[in-house]
Amino acid sequence: MTEKPKQIEKIEFLPLTPERWSDFETLFGPNRVTDGCWCMWWRMKNKEFSAAGKDGLKSAMRTIVHSGVEPGLIAYADGVAAGWVAVAPRQDYTRLETSKTLYPVDDQPVWSIPCFFIQRNYRRNHLMERLIEAAARYAKEHGAKIVEAYPLDVHKKTDSGSIFTGVASIFERSGFVEVARRNERPVMRKTL
Repeated sequence: MTEKPKQIEKIEFLPLTPERWSDFETLFGPNRVTDGCWCMWWRMKNKEFSAAGKDGLKSAMRTIVHSGVEPGLIAYADGVAAGWVAVAPRQDYTRLETSKTLYPVDDQPVWSIPCFFIQRNYRRNHLMERLIEAAARYAKEHGAKIVEAYPLDVHKKTDSGSIFTGVASIFERSGFVEVARRNERPVMRKTL
């Protein structure tokens, strides 16, 4: 039986900092759909990612956060960590920089929104759309002129683990437009 989504009274989006690390651990910890990725998949080459293991990935993200980098935003629903969006300059994502399919569209400097996680009890609350908008605001506040994403073009019911890069139609509602298509995956941008 599908659990009814929790109703959200108050939502806020705050950057992942050392003070919020325990909230991130709650989101990405044991028994989560994230399968222990700790949002490091885009930040490492495949070989490094595979070799690191769950503990190594967690340690790598902790090192990034404790170095002063804010690698994304946590969505707090009524004070509870309910969702996550990764957002940073494209060059922070090794996998994008070395991808044979998601290579740069042009020479414009862009920020990327490559990954999401929404805790099961908070899905179906338009949280992905709100995370996209919060990530775009955050990027703009940090000097970005363009923000880019690589979502799936979903036309049927899809399991939540498959849409970790987002859903194209939700990005469209948030003002993104398709600027390229690579192996059936749209590259979408929004000018800030």
